[in-house]
Amino acid sequence: MTVHARYQDLEAPSARLDLGDDIEVRRDVRVPVSDGTHISVDVFRLKGAEPQPVLFGTAPYIKLFDDRPIYPTYRFRETLDIAWWVRRGYVYVHGDTRGAGKSLEGDYEGWGAREQQDLYDVIEWAGAQPWSTGRVGMIGYSYYGVCQWLAATMAPPSLKCIAPYDASVDPYRDFFFHGGVWSMGFAQWWVPKFRKRVIMDMPGDKPDDIMKFDFCDASFRHPRYDDFWKERDASARFDQVKVPVYSIGNWNMVGLHLRGNVLGYEQVTTPKKLMLCGGFGGIHASHYLVLSREIHVELLRWYDHWLKDIDNGVMDEPPVRYINRPDNQWREAPSWPLPQTQWTPLYLTAGRAGAVSSLNDGRLSWDPPVEAEAGTSYSYAHPDWGGWPGTGTTVPRPDGTYDALGTIATFSTEPLEEEVEICGPVVMKLWLSSDQPETDVYIKLADQSPDGEPEAGSPRMGVTRGWLKATRRALDPGRSAPHRPFHAHEVEEPLAPGQVYPLEIEVWPTSWVFKKGHRIRIEVAPGDSPLTDEPFWHDFGVRMGTDRAHHDVAHPSHMILPIIRRGG
Repeated sequence: MTVHARYQDLEAPSARLDLGDDIEVRRDVRVPVSDGTHISVDVFRLKGAEPQPVLFGTAPYIKLFDDRPIYPTYRFRETLDIAWWVRRGYVYVHGDTRGAGKSLEGDYEGWGAREQQDLYDVIEWAGAQPWSTGRVGMIGYSYYGVCQWLAATMAPPSLKCIAPYDASVDPYRDFFFHGGVWSMGFAQWWVPKFRKRVIMDMPGDKPDDIMKFDFCDASFRHPRYDDFWKERDASARFDQVKVPVYSIGNWNMVGLHLRGNVLGYEQVTTPKKLMLCGGFGGIHASHYLVLSREIHVELLRWYDHWLKDIDNGVMDEPPVRYINRPDNQWREAPSWPLPQTQWTPLYLTAGRAGAVSSLNDGRLSWDPPVEAEAGTSYSYAHPDWGGWPGTGTTVPRPDGTYDALGTIATFSTEPLEEEVEICGPVVMKLWLSSDQPETDVYIKLADQSPDGEPEAGSPRMGVTRGWLKATRRALDPGRSAPHRPFHAHEVEEPLAPGQVYPLEIEVWPTSWVFKKGHRIRIEVAPGDSPLTDEPFWHDFGVRMGTDRAHHDVAHPSHMILPIIRRGG
């Protein structure tokens, strides 16, 4: 990537808010919104500056805590370096979401219609201020990024671009109900943490019913994709987005933001770019990335182009830039999915792979089955499984180590004769029967090295994952694509015991190179483990039964991989 000379010598951002004598701050500015209440914002700008473009970020994470360093310790610091942006010629407006921090005239409602209207109103207020050029962009990641998607669907005239970073678009499918399966792990951590911060950590007097809205409670009351979730689903309104979009995702965020960043890029029709970053490092990789000079400079080029009309070449480059894992090398592409993608099925089949000591140690083949096979059955719950917050499907060995595979079904290739690179969305087509009226299916794609499986607690070569509640198997034909099944999640369709059902399971997109001598492995299970699958584990509860994955001529279960062919 060629960087214009004006960006060559910029300093790196700081983890702390370093205002200095050159920046003035107006705290707790009360912005009137359309229902007569007020949103509280802090306005950061250079002293004595002429009108400048505005960067607006908002969340319920309390702007009072801007002095906290951007470390994983302070997970809620998702603004990037405010002072860095002000010194680059922008007014930074940081707001407390309605019902949080200093915006206590209304009730928090978790990305609902009123919060979305507040986004519109504050953006238009910022565009009309004497210190503003009338051009507003949005900034920040995670909750701040979700707000960007929602604001763009509202199409406020002063909003000129967004850059949603680590930002889901559909809280039902991206966050609370993966494949219709309730995501208990992250939700039970996130909801109490940020409600506690607002209720208990926020100094001063607060209403007795502050933060009465509870996302976990709402998810119990709305287990299907109903009007509650539709109201909060930006992806259902992508056709209303009128501004340029720079969607920045993180390969590590399987189970939270990644799907939204990719789906958003695919479906908006305005000028757009996609960056997919993050190598190893887990969920906290996002915090280290937002301290990187490279990310700040790339976003500065974006905002300078769309908010200041600077011709810096940011739109002349390939629109897709991504980290190729596990080597963590940057690559570029003209479109997404990548134009050289070869959608290739990899079939579950009978016989033993000699790969791992799993329940079945099954095989994967590039060729479809040609004869009758009995299929693979697995029963649950296993007597050695530990209920949440225990070990889940991971079980202890006599020597004190843990076995993540011994009680689940796995299917592995032979050691690869040449490397296999994949990049893009993944689909699992699984023919399944059960002796129960409902069951959940968990799919994991893994890379097994020639050295075998690392112990639990060490870095696992997990590549990506997918989920589906079998009673929610119905697809939405208007939103499904060959590379991404889209489930409606509006009705329950119980299973008839013993009947075989074709399930199309969305496996979240990824980038990975399986090296020569490694094996590709697919894991099929009725649950997961907080020990090895943290932080996005689910709960298989007290359900008991036996499921069978079918893999014969009539039921050729397979995973469709986005294989990338280079050269030749």
